[in-house]
Amino acid sequence: MDAFTAKQTDNTEVRSHPWTSMTTDETSIYMDFKKNPKLIRSSLEDFKPFNKWPFVDTFYLLVEWLNSSNSLLESNDCTFNAAEENPDKQYPYAQKCSARLMILFRNIEENCHQESIDWLMQNILQSVASTKLGYRAGAICLSQSATCYLALGDQVDTGGMGQQVVLTFFAYGKNERRCYESMQQVISHAHNCLKKVNKKLKNGE
Repeated sequence: MDAFTAKQTDNTEVRSHPWTSMTTDETSIYMDFKKNPKLIRSSLEDFKPFNKWPFVDTFYLLVEWLNSSNSLLESNDCTFNAAEENPDKQYPYAQKCSARLMILFRNIEENCHQESIDWLMQNILQSVASTKLGYRAGAICLSQSATCYLALGDQVDTGGMGQQVVLTFFAYGKNERRCYESMQQVISHAHNCLKKVNKKLKNGE
């Protein structure tokens, strides 16, 4: 499967973690899924209209695992963009959909060490690109998002400035159904790759 990196995906101000609400939607607030895992399947607004499609359950399973006791990572913000006409000429399919998932180290201080963030990105990238070879109906882009970790302070000189890793999933198909089937494949592949990276973390890498 294609895997590549990009610069920060948006030009907004530095995010905070935990964040209080979105500037575009004040009803959307941060939820700690580690403490409240049952909220995952009821609170991800972008995904709820698509619950009939299997890819949504696959995404919920990924988020549940990330925030479980088995993971040294956790999830943050996520979005989903429904199937639409595909503008990406390198992928010869009529339809495209996309999703975004932000992840971070459960040990908050690690997110403020650039070498740790770079290690996480590189290992995810390598795992995605070296497996599921030849699969052309999906891709994963990795980028970083500047973040102020409030638990460590909210000023530049307090040690709370760091990054999050942003995974953007792209899926393609000849129609809506095929597009969402591809998204299920992409999310499932990401889940497997993140489990491999998590195992490396547990082994002390």
